[in-house]
Amino acid sequence: MKARIKITNSTKVKLLFKSAILLLFIAPFVSGAELTAILSSGVEYSNNASQRTTATLDEVTQTLGLDILLQENRKHFNADASFNLEEVHYYNGVFANQTSFTTGFGLFNLDIVEDFLSWRTSFTRTEVLGDAADSDTPDNREQRSITRTGPLVSFRLNQNSILSMLTNFTVVENSDEAAVDSKRIISNIFYGYDFNSTTRFSLNSVYGEILDADGQEELKRTNFNVGMLKQISHGELNFNFGFTQTRPEQSDSVSGNFFDVRLTRNQLLWHDWVFQYQEDISDSSIGFEAEEASSEDSSEANAGSAATTGLDIVQSRRLYISLSRLLGLYQYSVSGFWRNETYKIQPDDEKSRGLTLSINQNVTQSLRAGFLYEFTLNDFVDRPDIGKEKTGTYRFNGQYDLGVDMSLSAYIQYEGRANSNNQVREYEEMATGITFSWEFL
Repeated sequence: MKARIKITNSTKVKLLFKSAILLLFIAPFVSGAELTAILSSGVEYSNNASQRTTATLDEVTQTLGLDILLQENRKHFNADASFNLEEVHYYNGVFANQTSFTTGFGLFNLDIVEDFLSWRTSFTRTEVLGDAADSDTPDNREQRSITRTGPLVSFRLNQNSILSMLTNFTVVENSDEAAVDSKRIISNIFYGYDFNSTTRFSLNSVYGEILDADGQEELKRTNFNVGMLKQISHGELNFNFGFTQTRPEQSDSVSGNFFDVRLTRNQLLWHDWVFQYQEDISDSSIGFEAEEASSEDSSEANAGSAATTGLDIVQSRRLYISLSRLLGLYQYSVSGFWRNETYKIQPDDEKSRGLTLSINQNVTQSLRAGFLYEFTLNDFVDRPDIGKEKTGTYRFNGQYDLGVDMSLSAYIQYEGRANSNNQVREYEEMATGITFSWEFL
């Protein structure tokens, strides 16, 4: 899922200014960097662009995009950044034309004293829905930007153990005016011990404090956890377990377990497996780190959290399982997810689960074809007027390589949503599109 910033004339000037500053900043390093640039142009048609039950509106959308990926790795410096500039034109005016600026994960690391002191800076932009109970359309998308910067100090205590301390000044900005922006300090102390060549144990302590939350109630967050990283035959186990407590200034604290378990296993019953379970407590301003990374499961990504108003405490539980296999000219994967988010104050509790099936075939050396099916069940626990609803998506897609750097892709998709409590929320949509892309750098 891409984050999208709607740009007016005034924000275009600001964007150009910020882009110029960024280019001046990275210019000295570009000579040794790996730079990739892709230009794309596409046309899409939908017979129900606004995803309504009645009074459906068809739309033809033309998109022109520029994607840039920059990677730089040196002895004392490494960075990566991805940028996307996109112009979208809606011919029938269902949505307003927009220019959008999208970015992936941006990381800047500078070693000041080798193996001892470094400075880390990162920037992430994630997309959230203005209303989690509403359809995922351009009018319902908001954007959250998170900037982190601060020093990292590392001590090699002996050959097998290391102690590190990281302090970040973090700024969170939400495009939704009703959502809370915040500034906070986050400190992390990490101790790692290499038991042997395949096993590492760790002890982690995290403390965070909101310095400014747009006049809202500020809070403090602490986390303690122990972990183990184990290399196994054809895979890896990363296990972290602990305790998280969030303490608001004027209300009761909220505490709970912390889990972050990830198991990867290749060549098990002829398949590659991924299992991940995460459980933690955060606040609605910043969300969870799992939301910042690109979700491995597109169904879970489409279930995205909401830009809730005010500052609230959120407890999240997420489970993800997938298996995949390459079989001759075919590749298939099956994945499922389960997610439960509970808010302390706001009536936004939600449970979601879903399944994704993907099958792809290399028809020829230049032609690939595939089929995707997604099913999602959302239960809006605090919204009895909505209740439970099911969304199913069927998608056929293909890609043809015109040359080494050029490709042509197309798709046709059907999506439908059913709700037994509220038929007004039901809709059906047919969409199709074709895109040309050229990697010129």
